[in-house]
Amino acid sequence: YIHLHFQKIYIYARFQEIMVASVITLLLIPVAQCLLDVSWWSSVAQINIGSMLVGSGGSMSRLCPQLEGLSPGQARICQLFHEHMPAVGAGAYNAIQECQHQFRDGRWNCSTPTSSTHLGPIHKKATKEAAFTYAILSAGVAHEIGRRCKQGGLPSCGCSEEGRPGSIKEDWAWTGCGDNVDYGYRFSKDFIDVREKEYDGKRSSEDGKSLVNRRNNEAGRKLLKKNSSPKCKCHGVSGACNLKTCWLQLPTMRRMGDVLSKKYYNAHRVIINTRGNMQFISGENSGNGKRGRRALLTDLVFLDDSPDYCRHDRSLGTVGTNGRQCRKDSSGGDGCDILCCGRGYNQQTIQTKSKCRCKFEWCCQVVCDTCLNTTSIHTCK
Repeated sequence: YIHLHFQKIYIYARFQEIMVASVITLLLIPVAQCLLDVSWWSSVAQINIGSMLVGSGGSMSRLCPQLEGLSPGQARICQLFHEHMPAVGAGAYNAIQECQHQFRDGRWNCSTPTSSTHLGPIHKKATKEAAFTYAILSAGVAHEIGRRCKQGGLPSCGCSEEGRPGSIKEDWAWTGCGDNVDYGYRFSKDFIDVREKEYDGKRSSEDGKSLVNRRNNEAGRKLLKKNSSPKCKCHGVSGACNLKTCWLQLPTMRRMGDVLSKKYYNAHRVIINTRGNMQFISGENSGNGKRGRRALLTDLVFLDDSPDYCRHDRSLGTVGTNGRQCRKDSSGGDGCDILCCGRGYNQQTIQTKSKCRCKFEWCCQVVCDTCLNTTSIHTCK
């Protein structure tokens, strides 16, 4: 009890520091504007996570000011919670990897050019693709923070304090160390949303985009929490299951990617009205004019039409499909006709050597022939 009491005091004190610092950061908004063009997740996700163990907090705090893309508020949180930053970096990296997996066959594949120093997409408009990216990044950071709390890797949190769900049977013990979903949710909200709150809506033309970003950030976190569920394990000799222990477990990032992909395809278009509030366009869903159900807090929203992802446009942050590998005979999004946007494709024949027709000879060796394999690779012009 005493440990939990002091733990709560510690957390409260740290967040009080952030609240005070947020007032100071309003004076630094002009500085923030020149940084916001660089995605914070790009620099954070590329941190050498292996070198930033919990015990190396001092070096991490010195690195915080050097991270590109952080807003003043995020930089302040980085300093105060420097031991959290390896988890933030890992969460951002995992989210980007999942984004690239979900859209690997599309014209937009959640990536930047191989020559770029950035990791993940750089969004200039509040499109459906931006909505997905913001949601999964917010969920990814909350996921990794909550997971490391359970593992004891962060000083200001521990196992989940979530109450026993009604779905757990009476003979099952709710005593396992669960993922700290609530703490991950709160930290992700404070660290990621603070940059959006630093915009001055009366002077900034970006206030509408900021409002949409915060909505999508929240949708990602809510879906992460919604898809967390009890996990149970049997204990006993020879599988007797004399005791059943249960705890709260976060969904996998693959699960979150699947959930958010469905939200992406059913995203709602919004506008910003004269009062500066977000307003849903009646009878329009996913930008295609189809009448859809009423928007939920876990739905993704967007302001702008998606750009032409077929071509490279640095001003819009699109990389084009030139050089992307496609499948000649596929009728899906990865097919050469669709992915190459009608420009055609190049074909390259590659030969590789491999062992084949292997047989066992007495005694005692395996003898194989060497075979040549011919593979055709198609890339978009």
